[in-house]
Amino acid sequence: MKKELMNAAFRTILDDATDMIFLKDVNLVYQAVSASFVEMVGKSSEEEVIGHTDAEVYEDKNLCRRYEADESRLLSEKKDMRGYIEPIRDDNGQARYGSTSKYLLRDEENQVIGILGIVKDITREYRARQRYQQEFRYLFELPEDTYAVCYIDVDDWRIIKQRRQHIGEGTLQECQTVEEICSYAVESIVDDRCEGVRFYQNFTPDNLWNLYASGRNSVSFEYERRLSDGSSRWVHNEAHFLTDVDSDHLCVMLSVKDINANKQEEQKLYEAVTLDEMTKVLNRATAMKNIKQILYNENDKLHVLFMLDVDNFKGINDKFGHQAGDEFLIKLAGELKKAFRENDVVGRIGGDEFFIFLRNVVEMNLIEKKAKDILDIVSKAGEAYSEAESSGSIGIALYPGDGRTVEELYTKADEALYVAKRGGKNQFVFAK
Repeated sequence: MKKELMNAAFRTILDDATDMIFLKDVNLVYQAVSASFVEMVGKSSEEEVIGHTDAEVYEDKNLCRRYEADESRLLSEKKDMRGYIEPIRDDNGQARYGSTSKYLLRDEENQVIGILGIVKDITREYRARQRYQQEFRYLFELPEDTYAVCYIDVDDWRIIKQRRQHIGEGTLQECQTVEEICSYAVESIVDDRCEGVRFYQNFTPDNLWNLYASGRNSVSFEYERRLSDGSSRWVHNEAHFLTDVDSDHLCVMLSVKDINANKQEEQKLYEAVTLDEMTKVLNRATAMKNIKQILYNENDKLHVLFMLDVDNFKGINDKFGHQAGDEFLIKLAGELKKAFRENDVVGRIGGDEFFIFLRNVVEMNLIEKKAKDILDIVSKAGEAYSEAESSGSIGIALYPGDGRTVEELYTKADEALYVAKRGGKNQFVFAK
């Protein structure tokens, strides 16, 4: 009766256990296994495991040989194995790890008759510990490009440890509380609309826990930041979630790296593709692309396209030289950019021709005012070359009345421009 109860209890354990349990005889042949063990080895039923050896169960022969060697040593040394960390069968190519304990089973005469194995899947804990150890090294070995690292306990909401170093002449301010870190970060970020500002404004225990619970292990973003020496440089911010191995608290490792050189190189490449090489306003292709995007996104608004041609520009080149002509165009382009909003479009068509796209016009009298401003800008840019008698002619096309595509507006504005030219120059003409 007692033996039957023991067998029934063992069967219940095998059926309900979440741990992977197996029973082998001294020949290392499986005699009993739990359902979770069957699932781990990739079989559909216990019949595919019971009565077989590891060599017949596992496809991974290296794993199989490792298990057989461990258990042969266990039988020869007559000593249990407890809490041994080892790899177990992969899950769709992802490595998994188990904490394995193996116990020798003996009969009434104290003879070894088999092995009882219990394997706990500790993959998540194992990866967390590896990540923790890797990230924690930052606190002792700051990379050359890293300004600062700060280790924060989210549950206790305090700074556990921080390190910083100078890169060039600047670094980040040392803070004593998490609130100081957030306040200083927000104040020192150049663009108050960027992701970095939103991150630090919402840097609270509840928000961090929600972010972690959503499955995120890390967050990263880039922004321009003012440093202790007053300089402004681009940095890369990373926040890694870790479980502290001592307290079991959720923690965050914040790091700030210098990426200024890379951003400067990116900016050079961007300018080479999008800007007119000499005047640094948008080139024709980029300006047309931007206008097209505006028309697509804001097709219910009134927009205006100004096409500008400098009158008598050849006279500047002839009387003062081509370098003077280039300087005139550079000055003109710079003043045109200042006269319009950042979200308007200022571009160079080529030569002495420019176009300006004024978006979302709410007052009609603003159109003539801006046209007069453009003529005034051309006049002032040419004051140093008065002998050339330079001025400007402008053609104006309105969206949607004169066209619903950038190509249609361009054609209409171009036609109006030449009417202005033939009509005596130094004037603006609306498309008809």
